[in-house]
Amino acid sequence: MLSVKMMGLEMINPVIVSAGPWARGHELMRKALESGAGAVVTESIVSEPYPDVCPRYAYANGGVQNIRIYSAMNMDRWLEELAIVKESNKFGRKGLVIANIMASSPSELGYLARKMEKSGVDAIELGLASPMGEGTEIIGGNEKKTFEFTKAAVSAVSIPVMVKLTQSMNNLTGIVRAIEKAGAAGISAIDTMRCILDVDINTGKPVLPTYGGYSGAPIRPMGLATVAGVAQSTELPIIGIGGIETYENLLEYIMLGASAGGVGTSILLNGYSCITRMINDLEKWLTRKGIDSFEDIKGMSLKELRSFEEIRVEPKYAVAAEECDDEECRKCTDCCLYEAVSHTGKGIMIDQDRCTGCGLCMEVCPENRIKLKWR
Repeated sequence: MLSVKMMGLEMINPVIVSAGPWARGHELMRKALESGAGAVVTESIVSEPYPDVCPRYAYANGGVQNIRIYSAMNMDRWLEELAIVKESNKFGRKGLVIANIMASSPSELGYLARKMEKSGVDAIELGLASPMGEGTEIIGGNEKKTFEFTKAAVSAVSIPVMVKLTQSMNNLTGIVRAIEKAGAAGISAIDTMRCILDVDINTGKPVLPTYGGYSGAPIRPMGLATVAGVAQSTELPIIGIGGIETYENLLEYIMLGASAGGVGTSILLNGYSCITRMINDLEKWLTRKGIDSFEDIKGMSLKELRSFEEIRVEPKYAVAAEECDDEECRKCTDCCLYEAVSHTGKGIMIDQDRCTGCGLCMEVCPENRIKLKWR
């Protein structure tokens, strides 16, 4: 029921531990696999690592900024760690092992890919975008460079290669086309987003001293939009990444065209048990809905998407579907630009002549007491 097929590989479920510090070395990879994940992607492996800086994380409002560029372990150490994973037969688990690699040139990326294939990994993920250390231009935002780097890795190995995309692309369709042309077997999206999380207004200092990668629940809308755009542009399998914290979040990605979902920051904040819980919740949801396969729901939400020009203009207005006696909550009145909503002391009053049917009052009402109605 939970099994899916990705890049020609069988996965026991669509929950993937995405690349990050929670997958550095065999001990943490063991925890990821023992959580029941369908696959674990290593922390980004490079030829010349850079030591961890301290501090390197900042957290606010559900989102995390990190200033870790890639793994602090060198490649030889990674080969030793991956050998332990292979010799232990993945610690008796059936999840796939995928190596994430990054490099500064196509030839270097091809070299790393060959090394990873010899280590026994099942597939390779290419990191072509880092919000730290590159300035504003990224490889994954350039069609020509994306093709060259992807082609070098694909040509170097016989195992599947997927490309991890950033949300910072000016031409998504062109980038996807370059990835297809280079022979990649899949796409993952999105990587962390360039950010400065907070500034202390008393000292003028940012919470962390450089640009970092933003991840967690706040980036999920951007991840969903990117995955939907990719799904509309290619038949390649997609791993949706960005803000997945619950089984519902994963299902959103699948309904927008992903075959699986990558979890990262939720592990950082909540531990590996969130993976096990997500898998159990997915199985219960499928059973409750009578769904036998994720293929039955994959991409079902794409047909509901329209271009702005295709949206039908519907004359509606807001109405109070229930009486409201909460005199403390003023969310609906505060958000109305048209002053159509008011509290009278006896409940909510909505002036139909002023209301334009924007729907914001309905969305911010914590008790769902406001609905839209046809004029």
